[in-house]
Order: sequence, then C-alpha cells, then structure tokens
Amino acid sequence: MTTSVTLISGLVLLAVVLFMAAALISVVGHVAPDDNSRRQAAALERIKPVARVSFEQPKPAVAVKLSGAEVYNKVCAACHTAGTLGAPKVGDKAQWETRLAQGLDTLVTHSVSGLRAMPAKGGDPSLTEANLKDAIGYMLDQTGIKTEASATAPAPAPAAAAPAPAPTVTAAPAKPAAAVAAPPAQPAVTAAPAKTATAPVIPPPPIQVPKATPPAFIQGAPVPAK
Repeated sequence: MTTSVTLISGLVLLAVVLFMAAALISVVGHVAPDDNSRRQAAALERIKPVARVSFEQPKPAVAVKLSGAEVYNKVCAACHTAGTLGAPKVGDKAQWETRLAQGLDTLVTHSVSGLRAMPAKGGDPSLTEANLKDAIGYMLDQTGIKTEASATAPAPAPAAAAPAPAPTVTAAPAKPAAAVAAPPAQPAVTAAPAKTATAPVIPPPPIQVPKATPPAFIQGAPVPAK
C-alpha cells in the first residue's frame, strides 16, 4: 500500500515538473528579439539615397503652332511696342532697316540666343526658331518692310465671328374667329287659350201645376145654388 502511494506521488510530481518546464519554454520563446534588427532598419532608412539615376529619355514637348502675331503678343510686345531697353520699335522703319542690314538670319540668331537686354527666345524656352522668325516677320510687316519672313508669317487667326442672331419669327396675328351668326329668333308662339269644356245645359223639367178642381166636384163641398 505504501509503495503504491509513493509511486502515484512520484508520477504526479513528475507531471507537474514537466508542465512547468513546458510553460517556461513557451514564455522564453515569446521574448522580444534583440533590437539589432530595428537598429539596422533605421540605419538603412537614414542612408537611403535621396535621388535615383534614371536613364529614361524625357518625352519631347509637343510643339504648339503659333502665328507671328501670337508670338509677338506673348514675348515681344513688352519691349518692341514702346522701344524700351534699346529694342527697335515696331513702326520705326529707320531702326528696323539698320538691324535688317545685318541680315534676317542674324536677327533670328539674336532672338534665339539672346542679345544684350533681350533674353534668349524672349524668355520662353518653348518657342522654336520658326516661331521667332515668324514674330520678326510680323514686326517687319507692321513697320512696312516686306521681307521673306513677313510674307511667310501666318496672319493671326481671325476672331471667330459671333453667330448671327436667329431671325425673330413674328407670329402672324391670329385671325379673329368669324362670329357665328346667331340663328334668327323664332317668333313667339302664343298658345291658344284652352277651350273650357261647357257642360250641356239641361233645361229643368217642366213644373206641372195641378189643375184646379172645380168646387162642384170636391167631395163633401156644398154645391152652390144656381
């Protein structure tokens, strides 16, 4: 009996020890890992390059077709309208003839690369050499100097004409409805007076007057003497 109790107690103790060992292993397995991994991630984030080299070719800008007048109004009018900063004034033939004596190609080159106070391409890098040549031709044409550039410079697109107002349709006055003649009044028909039914007059029966009996014939009456 004592041996059985001792054996059972040993088995229970062994089971308790095994359970505690398993619980301890489970707790140790869930301990947070070392912070080295986090520190390494933070260091990689700090040294990450701020830019990357790309070999992709940028897409060329789509050239916008502008007339000489449009280019002039966009980048040239600020100086060439009033002749500020030494720019030849539009309309001053003497100033433009002096510049044109250098050749039209020279004027175009100056407008593309810039000259003195004039910035390259008038400050708009999207303009092409053809755009600037058209603008120069437009300014020469406005000054009264005819050149190849002024002849080929497209004229500004005319403003779209306002649509003609729709014709006003005046409704014809409505014809008055023909008066419907009222039918002639029928003459009033006077009803004939109703005939009163007359009852036939029945004559009263004749009154029979009894004949007088002579006194002689009255029974019991005295017979007068003759």
